[in-house]
Amino acid sequence: MHSIIFSGQGAHYAGMGVALCQASPAARSLYQTASGCLGLDLLTLTADQLSQTRFAQPAIVAYSMACLAALREQVGSLPDEACLAGFSLGEYTALGASGILDIPNLLRLVQARADFMQQAAEQNPGAMAAVIGLDDEIIAALLAEPAWRGRVFAVNFNAPGQVVVSGEQAVMDDCLAACRASGARKTIPLDVSGAFHTPLMQPAADRLFTYARNLCFKATASCLYSNLSGARLPETVDWPDYLARHLCGPVLWTAEVRQMAKDGTTCFLEAGPGKVLCGLVRRILPGAVAQPLDLPDGLEPAGRLLTIG
Repeated sequence: MHSIIFSGQGAHYAGMGVALCQASPAARSLYQTASGCLGLDLLTLTADQLSQTRFAQPAIVAYSMACLAALREQVGSLPDEACLAGFSLGEYTALGASGILDIPNLLRLVQARADFMQQAAEQNPGAMAAVIGLDDEIIAALLAEPAWRGRVFAVNFNAPGQVVVSGEQAVMDDCLAACRASGARKTIPLDVSGAFHTPLMQPAADRLFTYARNLCFKATASCLYSNLSGARLPETVDWPDYLARHLCGPVLWTAEVRQMAKDGTTCFLEAGPGKVLCGLVRRILPGAVAQPLDLPDGLEPAGRLLTIG
């Protein structure tokens, strides 16, 4: 069984989508729709613009959807049993890929979410960083200490030995130093503008809930997986409530990928910029088949993997 996994924030780069649109009419059409509904030329965003959440998130979702459109153009259609999952922001792309939201409403939702998050980050300055080479239990014990409790949180469980912490900017450097002193091999600050997936995003989550209540979320027969539980989502979901909780809750990616494999996924195709998720999948499931769609060389092998089953 194949699963399509969608990239989150952080892997983006200036010019993403340009080569894809040159190679794929389907991708070009999607970009025209996306840029039109946002009033923004997504193909010309600069690196400085993409460092801002309000630009980066719609751009990543549009590029991920364009990768999927180009893949569908190449192979005709995706297998009916293909499952969908996304890393953080990537779950929104999964909503579009499954048909739960149409492209214009999806992109407007993502743009609103990005604006809410940017504003929350400006009100409550925060930062995120990957902690490499430290067990989850040691990180949990460290963050339970008075200096960090309620100020820094373990939020993204990317792969064994790789956890992202997120929290108040004022204490992040000291917290990362404590992680290294506790045995972390290294710590890597992330190129994001706030403390995502923490209570610092609650003001954004409240506004997102109100915004999402006015959207029409359609039923879908697609198989979707959840960052919050690491398991397959039920057929009926209260999407406004779920998306609000998702903004402040953890990304249990390691558990999610393992559950997808347990449920029958044998091949992971990453739609979005770069190949970060493919690397994480291979760390979680050594020997797993994981193929990025990002050009210049991703679509063709991904198409072959789909057609040979």
